[in-house]
Amino acid sequence: MKSLTKYSMLLSFVLLSSCLKDNPQMKQDEDKFTYQTEQFADLAILRYKVPGFEELTLKQKELVYYLYEAALAGRDIFYDQNFKYNLEIRKTLETVAGSYGGDRKSEEFKKFIVYAKRVWFSNGIHHHYSNKKFQPDFSEEYFAELVKGSDAKMLPLAEGENAESFLKRITPIIFDPDIAPMKVSQDSKNDLIKNSAVNFYEGVTQKEVEAFYNKIQDKNDPRPVWYGLNSKVVKENGKPAEKTWKIGGMYSPAIEKIVSWLEKAVTVSENDVQKAILQKLIVYYKTGDLKTWDEYNKMWVQDTLSRVDVVNGFIEV
Repeated sequence: MKSLTKYSMLLSFVLLSSCLKDNPQMKQDEDKFTYQTEQFADLAILRYKVPGFEELTLKQKELVYYLYEAALAGRDIFYDQNFKYNLEIRKTLETVAGSYGGDRKSEEFKKFIVYAKRVWFSNGIHHHYSNKKFQPDFSEEYFAELVKGSDAKMLPLAEGENAESFLKRITPIIFDPDIAPMKVSQDSKNDLIKNSAVNFYEGVTQKEVEAFYNKIQDKNDPRPVWYGLNSKVVKENGKPAEKTWKIGGMYSPAIEKIVSWLEKAVTVSENDVQKAILQKLIVYYKTGDLKTWDEYNKMWVQDTLSRVDVVNGFIEV
């Protein structure tokens, strides 16, 4: 069974190995560098330096750019996995932040901006550590005023919805503390799946999911794949089934963009080893095959030659 304590997401780090050099100029500029840019709620936003980046060749920088874009292409997947309404909420907050025509200097609007920043930071409406849903410090009435005072064309309206009907639907999801109170519930006294807001399961119970994976797992396999790593379990025709994250499956439009950027990265790979690794990752995204994912990881860990290193996939964090 897929662990609910895992935040399965498209995680991409681009690392520059052997770049932390003893640079006198860097030490001289240390005091001039602003590490903390702002602070709100219980969060402090930090910047960090990447020593050695300027030493990369133009081809290596191009590689880093393509890998960076591949990560951005999967950003919405992470939001959706954290909670099924996160994308609608984020787009609503972005609509208000970008187009609200009322008083943007009021204390209430400042409270709205803090809430929006918390959502942007946590990739959803739940705290990134405690998993608890955080409540806005402004009223439902003020939220309605914000939405009505913004560009309705930018709102994530469903078919047949207007701003008024949209507000009635989205407001309780944001403000009602009893709706999706925990992103991940670890209270063993209750059904862990039903009481968790994460979007890895829908319409199924914990017992049904456990039975589903117990049935498909090969107990005699000494090296089993990571069952459930890249799928959502839903109920179809009264039975649990997997919706796999791959091209042609769930999240296909986003994954197609990821693959497109990875294919560009292949053309500027540093060596044949790195090229083969990226190509294997592309095959995984196209097929959703978990054995291919294992093969990719074995190849990745053996790459000791490349200076630019990327971790990209639905990774346990």
